[in-house]
Amino acid sequence: MSLRETLYPKVEPIVTRIVSFLISQGISPVQLTLAGAALSLLTGVIYAKGYFFLGGIMLIIAGAADLLDGPLARTTGKASPFGAFLDSAVDRYSDFFVFAGLSAHFVRTGEIFWFLVTLGIILGTFVVSYTKARSENFIKNCGIGFFGRSERILILAAATLLSPLLKLALLVLLFGTHATAVQRILHTKKALAETSRN
Repeated sequence: MSLRETLYPKVEPIVTRIVSFLISQGISPVQLTLAGAALSLLTGVIYAKGYFFLGGIMLIIAGAADLLDGPLARTTGKASPFGAFLDSAVDRYSDFFVFAGLSAHFVRTGEIFWFLVTLGIILGTFVVSYTKARSENFIKNCGIGFFGRSERILILAAATLLSPLLKLALLVLLFGTHATAVQRILHTKKALAETSRN
């Protein structure tokens, strides 16, 4: 079970109240999705300038927008396959904005090793997403592994709020994202093999 699936039931009453407020303000799910991406872009710019604590706060706000757009769509009856697809596509942009900002910071400070680490994380985040999307053309569910998007956002936000932990967290994210991608590949292989035997 992902962090999002574990956490959501505990915060659902708060989410319900916030969703009601968003509805009263006439905010649509698509607007919220795009706002989350814009906040992620701003977070990346803040990270690029080295303001990690402020970036961590902005990342939490952007993550909250990502948490709320689905419940808002369901409550307003606007949930649709295209909406889910759009949300997933925009999430990839958001991931890039955030980690590209960190990459730009390390280039600016001349820390080439950490620049390469953040590039590796960007690659890992996209492979984690792609393996799930592609595998679910063939099997029912491939949402396994600890380093899904919610987990990545939480780890990075915590590490930039407590910036001495940042570089350790980046190493964890580097290995964790690629381990999750490999886990999903192996899970898909196993599931397909079991299907072919039945």
